[in-house]
Parts: sequence; C-alpha cells; structure tokens
Amino acid sequence: MSKTVSTRLENEEIQRLNEIVAEEKIDRSALIRKFLLQKMEEYSIRKEAEYYRKGLKSLQEVATAAGVSLYDMMDYVQKEQIRPPNQSEKDLEEEFARGEELFQKIAKASKKQVS
Repeated sequence: MSKTVSTRLENEEIQRLNEIVAEEKIDRSALIRKFLLQKMEEYSIRKEAEYYRKGLKSLQEVATAAGVSLYDMMDYVQKEQIRPPNQSEKDLEEEFARGEELFQKIAKASKKQVS
C-alpha cells in the first residue's frame, strides 16, 4: 500500500525538476520517487560501508544489509577507497571459511534449481 508524502521546494528547484521531467519524459511524481529511492540506496550503501571500514562487519554482511550485490559493494568500497582495519590471520581465515561456506550453499542451491 502506498502513501503520499509531501515536501516543499523553492521555485527554482521546481523549475529544475520540471526541466528534468521534460528530458526524462516521465511525470514529476515518478521522477521524485526515482530520485528518492536512488538516494535512499546510496545512503544505505554509505552507512553500511562505514561498518566495513570500522571492521564491525564483513563485506558480504554490509552488502546484504544494504540490499546490494557483493560485487556492487566491492565496486563502491574500491571507488571510495574504503579499507577495513588490519585483521589478524585468524580473523582472515574465519572470514575466508565463512565465504567458502556461503559459496558452497549457493552452489548447492544452483544445482537444485537446475535439476
């Protein structure tokens, strides 16, 4: 179920919005929804990437929490030059084991779908 949300914009902002509506050939409401959803996704990615930078979550965990693929999150942290804190060898081995376990689950699920 959708609900209406309203906001106030300056005349110049409305004018620019109308220019984009004409360029994109979609109605103003759809354009505002598109922009809002894009910004919400960007916010989630940025917020979750901060957990990765602090070493609180793995890359896979932040990708899942942000609702994006691991590859999209990898691209984002590379582009933004976000690095996790140095991890111990034990931490790296544990993370590798979790990744391998996840990969095995995905492989099994893929085989079931093919059968």
